[in-house]
Amino acid sequence: MMSKYYYYKNNKNNESSAEEHKRSKHDDKCKRNHEAKLVGFAHDTADPIVSSPLPTNFPLTTTPQVLAALTLRDVSPGNAVWLQGLYHANNNSGVVADLITRIYRNSITPSNLIYQSVVEIDIEGRDDVIESVSQFVDLIRQGEEDVTYFLTAQKDPQQAALAVFVNGPFTFTAAEIKQKN
Repeated sequence: MMSKYYYYKNNKNNESSAEEHKRSKHDDKCKRNHEAKLVGFAHDTADPIVSSPLPTNFPLTTTPQVLAALTLRDVSPGNAVWLQGLYHANNNSGVVADLITRIYRNSITPSNLIYQSVVEIDIEGRDDVIESVSQFVDLIRQGEEDVTYFLTAQKDPQQAALAVFVNGPFTFTAAEIKQKN
């Protein structure tokens, strides 16, 4: 005796009205929650072409050093700001180094720190060059008209003697996004 095989077509014409309604209602809800509009953009870029061997003219210290800064003007409270930073670091030391990347809002003070990452860079000759990528979403607060962001890098404070350098390309962008109601 031959087994029975069933073939189900999965297209809109075969959906029941309840399934169609549920899908349509979900799609409408998703569209409402995820619609947004780009209302502002700022960027800071430098050294888009890097030579080989890697330059060592930007040594890191144990305090925050500004790699890039940008300002969004005439911002609106409640809007989101999508920040993205990119740079490279090179550890020319015989021990592992800690690279600290930070983003500050409006001034470089501990109270204005909004993002921080710590990444280990391997010793000279073993994966000692890395690409540091940072992404963060900040919200515009009441009373802010312009907002400035700073992308900084530094060595761990206990690693002052290490030879760690930053290299381009440097890219720092900010996109102000308004959520549609």
